[in-house]
Amino acid sequence: MPGRNQQRSVFRALAQLTAIVALVAGAADSALAKKRPHKHKPRAAHAKVEPNFKPAYPARLLTRAEILATDPDRLARVGRHIVIGYHDYAAVKALVQRRAIAGVFITDHNVRGRSSDTTAWAMAELQAIRSSQGLPPLIIAADQEGGTVSRLSPPLKRQPSLSRVLQGLKTDAEMETAVRAYARTQAAELKRIGVTLNFSPVVDLNINPTFRGDGETRLRMRAISKDPQTVAKVAEWYCDTLADAGLMCTLKHFPGLGRAKRDTHVTSASIEASEEQLDSNDWIPFRRGMSKPNAVTMLGHVRVPAIDDLTPASFSLIVIRDLIRKKWNYDGLVITDDFSMGAVTRNKDGVGGAAIKAVQAGADIILVSFSEKHLDTVMSALIEADEKGELDARLNAESNARLTRTVTRFNANALPAAAPGAPGIKAADGPR
Repeated sequence: MPGRNQQRSVFRALAQLTAIVALVAGAADSALAKKRPHKHKPRAAHAKVEPNFKPAYPARLLTRAEILATDPDRLARVGRHIVIGYHDYAAVKALVQRRAIAGVFITDHNVRGRSSDTTAWAMAELQAIRSSQGLPPLIIAADQEGGTVSRLSPPLKRQPSLSRVLQGLKTDAEMETAVRAYARTQAAELKRIGVTLNFSPVVDLNINPTFRGDGETRLRMRAISKDPQTVAKVAEWYCDTLADAGLMCTLKHFPGLGRAKRDTHVTSASIEASEEQLDSNDWIPFRRGMSKPNAVTMLGHVRVPAIDDLTPASFSLIVIRDLIRKKWNYDGLVITDDFSMGAVTRNKDGVGGAAIKAVQAGADIILVSFSEKHLDTVMSALIEADEKGELDARLNAESNARLTRTVTRFNANALPAAAPGAPGIKAADGPR
């Protein structure tokens, strides 16, 4: 056997040879890499794309108990801008008792497996609390468009979409008769459970009826027509009929989703058109419908680069204050689309910062459908901004006047105050 010194010499020679081979191989790889294009590792289809930042607001997230313990006047001042969806009736009742919200949004999980009477009594109980506070009625909102968006059916009667109702009709007289009959039925159904505001009609134009890339938006199944004049007439007939029943309608989703190529439920989207193109086409139904005293305008989460390339319309100062409030001189109610949607939650401002921007811009109501997840953030941000004096007192007073005027006028659902023993209602129960 070789001696220890000989072994060491062999091992040292092998190590040197291995290093030389590695250097040669590395040089060859480098030369080859320069000759061929670089291939990026493909991103997983559902890879997390949350931005790596911490939104400025809120600086500290308050607990629900801390929110409810906030100065009552401040809580009422910021709460009048918020309508929430919910699962826990006891939690929403506590918010109403503290004047912390302007209304509630009821949807499928609130009525599933329950009778219309049960839901009606629950809404009446909340309205009775509100009445005892000497405040305008709560907004009771629903998303009952008909067709694929019939969140309250059952227990409410299911209806087709407005576009389906209009199929085959040629004259204005035929269309008006059909739309008004449709709206009367829908209004009667909504009043059964205490709804005061319906998130309908959809006045986005059906510009590309074959497009299927908008995900959950599914505008091809919901939009009335591609013709703005037809959409405007239908919206006016619908809103007038709801007004006759004492209900508010919603023009959605300004600035229009007809040109959007992405789904704002999950990500950001933009509208590529000039302001002149939009004003002479997409915005006609909005401009005409805004003249109705019972019409609320819902702001979508799409950007309009021709006006504001950075911020979605739902909390854009340029869109809300400069265009809608100042240029158009619109003094009706403005509500945002749901702030629990991805276009807001993934935005650099976060839901808290977006809420502050929306209120500062002149929006009256922020819709938060997923209150268990996002309400505390929105409330914490608004409370913090109010404490710092960042919420304009004049704008707040103007918004309060609009809310009081509109909500008081269109609240024909005079249901009896809920009393002990009301059908299906318990202290910590209610619509789920």
